[in-house]
Amino acid sequence: MSVFTSLHGRMLGISQPTGNLVGGASQVDITPICADATITVGDESANARAITIQLKDANGNDIATAEPIWAFLTTTAARTAFVTTGGSTGIAIGTDGALLAVIAKMLFLLTSEADGDIDLTWTDTGTEPAFLNLILPNGRVITSAALTNAG
Repeated sequence: MSVFTSLHGRMLGISQPTGNLVGGASQVDITPICADATITVGDESANARAITIQLKDANGNDIATAEPIWAFLTTTAARTAFVTTGGSTGIAIGTDGALLAVIAKMLFLLTSEADGDIDLTWTDTGTEPAFLNLILPNGRVITSAALTNAG
């Protein structure tokens, strides 16, 4: 581990396994372990698409802890406009993780499993363009491929 001293004389270092900044004698995480994510969007089947999210650390490895993240839906990959309906059914949780709809079909608080996995299902009988965006704990935003169905 690389060791640094803060302006206040506290020991800081880079944690080898996750690449995040830790500090103090107890090596408490100062920066979030979750620094990246991948989003895999499955093919449309009966107006539904499986979405798999894998949260990763700064070294690109799957995280080994449950982590909360924010998710929201937009009509463009550039994130310039929010969805109007959010699909006929919208986003639902699958087998991994937990989902809390903060604004129905538009804004969600997601929590991964202890291995960083989140499984979702997007259902839409229409053709509204939609992209899933994740706001990671470090502020980084990850955008999915289009969720738009043929209708």
